[in-house]
Amino acid sequence: MKVGDMVVRAYAFKAFIPGIIVEGAEDRDDEDFFNPHYEQFNYIVLWSDGTQSTEMYEELDYLEDALQFEVDSESR
Repeated sequence: MKVGDMVVRAYAFKAFIPGIIVEGAEDRDDEDFFNPHYEQFNYIVLWSDGTQSTEMYEELDYLEDALQFEVDSESR
């Protein structure tokens, strides 16, 4: 995902609110014995209802993919 991508919250099924990524950042934690190195991507999203939030990569779906899922679900 990158700045300018249209997204929706992957965990909100009743409130389908599209948004746009306006800023992205990669957090890196120091590697130690109890906390191995990992990358965490956070994005600032401006939602169409006028709110703004910071979301992790895992919390977002591309708008296009979510819309296609809705179409596929309705055709079953």
